[in-house]
Amino acid sequence: MTLRELFHLPKSINHKPIIAVPLTLGPNYKITPFAQKLQEQNPDIVEWRADYIADDFSRPVMWQQVKAGAQAELAQKEVSAMTEAKLMSEMDAAQQEFNANWPIMNVQIIKELTGSLFNTIGSFPIILTYRTKAQGGKGEMSPMEYTTFVIAALQSGYHFTAVDVEYTLDSDLRDKIFQVARSLNIPLILSYHDFNETPNVAEIIEDMAKSGADIIKLAVTPNDEQDVQRLLDDTNQTAISQSLVTISMGDLGRRSRIEGYRFGSEMTFAVLDGTSMSAPGQLTINELLAAWQ
Repeated sequence: MTLRELFHLPKSINHKPIIAVPLTLGPNYKITPFAQKLQEQNPDIVEWRADYIADDFSRPVMWQQVKAGAQAELAQKEVSAMTEAKLMSEMDAAQQEFNANWPIMNVQIIKELTGSLFNTIGSFPIILTYRTKAQGGKGEMSPMEYTTFVIAALQSGYHFTAVDVEYTLDSDLRDKIFQVARSLNIPLILSYHDFNETPNVAEIIEDMAKSGADIIKLAVTPNDEQDVQRLLDDTNQTAISQSLVTISMGDLGRRSRIEGYRFGSEMTFAVLDGTSMSAPGQLTINELLAAWQ
């Protein structure tokens, strides 16, 4: 099965790869302008980089907002030092209650975030992705928090076209996400990132293929042109049953984003005009289309 078939996308007339665009908007940005650009430039699929927004609704952040609101309200009242001390001590009990109720609150927050996304750009297929800083993203969640977030998003009632899980995630946590995704019939992308070098690509791909994921995705960093060519050649020669996506990052690896499909990479990432890159070396959709002319 090709990646287009797995994602239920129409066949490409010119045999070009799937074009995915990252959505990297934080809580202070409106999604409507992004949605308008989507309609204008019409990529195949959107990758929701949830790490750009999810941490702003984490338990510590939300509690600080609740606490700051209570302190601001207290500051507007004329109370004695004794009363103020008593009220502040009660804040500790309130925090304990907040923590006890957090799991339910967290699920609702994630559902609302996901709903806002789908209600705005749901006409496009959406990949769910959360990347930590170590993986080249913005996220600071612990592995357990990350797993909880991804599972809650998958179970929010909105159907993602795929979910991206990092290869380096603890296997037990990874299996939990896999199990939920399987139960919802959501394809699994297993990703590996190396921001320092181009390792033994063929060996890593073959090892990742044993995981049971539906798509294997590899993004590495070249130190010379030979590294770029090695990635392309290994992509072409690797024999696995899953769909494969490989990328050589940075300016040096840009041609892998343009030519990768000729070697068997079934998806490439490009950004909408006026939006920021989610990984080094990404082209705009217009630049990519022009390179294919």
